[in-house]
Amino acid sequence: MAEYVVCSSCGARIKATRQRCLRCLEPLHGDESLSYPSLSLSRVQTLALAGGVSLAVLALVVVLWWTRPQEADPVARPYSTPSSAQPRQAPDTPSAEPAPSAGAAAAEVAAVADVRRTAGTALTGGNLESARASYEAVLEKKADDPEALNGLGLVLERSGKLDEAIARYAQAAQLVPDRWTYRFNLAHAEAQAQRWDRATADYREAVRLFPDDYATQYNLALALHNQGDDRAAIPEYEKAIQLAPSEPSFHLSLAMSLERVGKTSDAAREYQQYLQMNPSAPEAEKIRAHVQSLTATTRT
Repeated sequence: MAEYVVCSSCGARIKATRQRCLRCLEPLHGDESLSYPSLSLSRVQTLALAGGVSLAVLALVVVLWWTRPQEADPVARPYSTPSSAQPRQAPDTPSAEPAPSAGAAAAEVAAVADVRRTAGTALTGGNLESARASYEAVLEKKADDPEALNGLGLVLERSGKLDEAIARYAQAAQLVPDRWTYRFNLAHAEAQAQRWDRATADYREAVRLFPDDYATQYNLALALHNQGDDRAAIPEYEKAIQLAPSEPSFHLSLAMSLERVGKTSDAAREYQQYLQMNPSAPEAEKIRAHVQSLTATTRT
């Protein structure tokens, strides 16, 4: 049994022994470990010298550190939406047709819920075509169903259709503005599209909705960094560290922003903290050498 599983509702990494997600309180069903990768730097650190970028790691060659964009933390990525979300009810409008009976209305709601569950299962299994068809079938019956809009956004984003995904996420967030998952997904897609102004604004709103979530806080800091505003990113990284003090990658990202604004002694401290927490990291020797150069520069 895996030590950690990934919640299929919000994307949080949770100990496999728990029955509910600590972030969204949704039940863990036991198969989440297959749904999304856990927070790890090891799979991208070896790409640093080739210019590949992911998570908190920019290229470890100094000239590349400040020129390549960073991607948002994949663990923060909600894979689907919590089943407890309730669609917003459209206002009553005059109609010449007789109102359906309570039993018929309940049956229609149940049918839509069944199709939505089918779509979610297909999405979790990687069957994007089936998931898209199911979500679109829901939207044909109820065009303002926020769960279906959000789910369709996930399908479109995973299919590489970012503009369409952003539009669907924005619709869902507009329908239910206080739903963290919809706002987070919108911000994530905007970051993928490198629309940093919009991503920063929507991550700020997501942080407001879920202030104790370390991943949302961290992604806000990354968006600010990629926007070129490292002075604003630094306190956001510090908040993320307060929320998740055991994540070494957060210290590495903070060190990079500190160095970028000229706070070399503080940057060296954070690099050293990263090395202390992750001494066997593949790039550890390069960082140690860089810390020595920073320290020498500070002394002179």
